[in-house]
Amino acid sequence: MNLVALKSPPFRSYIFALHIALNGFWAQRVIIGWLAWILTGSPSFVGLVAFLNFVPTLFVSPLFGVIADRIDVRIGSIISYSCAGIVSAIFAWICLADALTPLLLAGFSLLTGVISSANHPMRMSLTPRLAPPEHLSSVVALTALNFNLSRLIGPAGGGALIHAIGAPQSLVLTAAGYGVPVLALWFMRPRDRSRDAAPEPGSYVSELLGGWRYALHRRLVRTAVIFAGIGALAGRSVLETLPVLANGVFERGPAGLGLMTAAAGAGAAGAAIFKAMSRAQRPGVFQTHVLVMLLLVPLLVAGLSLVNSFPVAMGFVMMLGGCVTWLAISLQALVQMAIDDHFRGRVMGLWTTVSIGSGALGAVIMGILVDRIGVAPAQAVIGLGLAGLAAVMIRRFMSRG
Repeated sequence: MNLVALKSPPFRSYIFALHIALNGFWAQRVIIGWLAWILTGSPSFVGLVAFLNFVPTLFVSPLFGVIADRIDVRIGSIISYSCAGIVSAIFAWICLADALTPLLLAGFSLLTGVISSANHPMRMSLTPRLAPPEHLSSVVALTALNFNLSRLIGPAGGGALIHAIGAPQSLVLTAAGYGVPVLALWFMRPRDRSRDAAPEPGSYVSELLGGWRYALHRRLVRTAVIFAGIGALAGRSVLETLPVLANGVFERGPAGLGLMTAAAGAGAAGAAIFKAMSRAQRPGVFQTHVLVMLLLVPLLVAGLSLVNSFPVAMGFVMMLGGCVTWLAISLQALVQMAIDDHFRGRVMGLWTTVSIGSGALGAVIMGILVDRIGVAPAQAVIGLGLAGLAAVMIRRFMSRG
């Protein structure tokens, strides 16, 4: 079983505190979307608000990766969670005062997106130092399990809170949730960075580029990042465009979209649980299942083009959510075990940008192709094209030993 990191008291305390904050984060996204809808009644504005919350991660995470490598990452994490809580509390106060406007809502979504972008490399740099280095595979698996369970539970909790106490009052609770990891981190002392000599400090840009060179000059890290990009490009092309599948193909409306979203979340959570219960990964080894998943993800996308039954399509979506998550966890564990603490923030900032950016690109490509050639042909083109690319990359990787 890959649960050994829970034996470390700092990691155990942080992971449970983080679970509360993450549930609040996902609930808050639902609440923001609901407020955008009741405020304007415009689907376009709802989409814009979601985009503003998402887009900073693509561009800002690498920049905060440099900061994560420069500062005490525990303090940086405390600051990021504190900022999230304070901004959420101010926004809740605005809502309670009935002073909310579309501009304020859009600004809040963008600001929380920036804070979340800062938190990604901080969190990925901090968690490996809350447990012994030999438990790193378990740290990654349990952190991913925590994230995916929250992604499944949080939105449902957000909807229930809106129904029970109203959106502004729900925001007060999500704001308070960010205080839990702040309190937990305040009393923690992560292990020091590795004893390897730290690189000479330089300018911000030179350190950013130095971190990227460090990652891309290491064959295992470079390969893992490329594989992660292919997997996200293929899998997210479907998972980020589920409304097209649920309503555009099967005409099931919001209820069908909810079922498909739940199926994808269940697949992701199931994969994360299975990964956490499996044996720990070995450093520097691309296990066979990683290569299989890299091929299976685009083939599942292509297979969807042949599906005419809604229940069968839900099964495909569940498998796709599980395979994408399993692939991402396995590749992230390989990268985390292969890099030095002094570069961890910058490398994981690059990782976040590639994995999330590829998913966004996949969704855009899927949307364009659907408009031009239809849903099923678009799925076939993307799936078969990326399956071919994955096969070529796997062959090149294996031919070089």
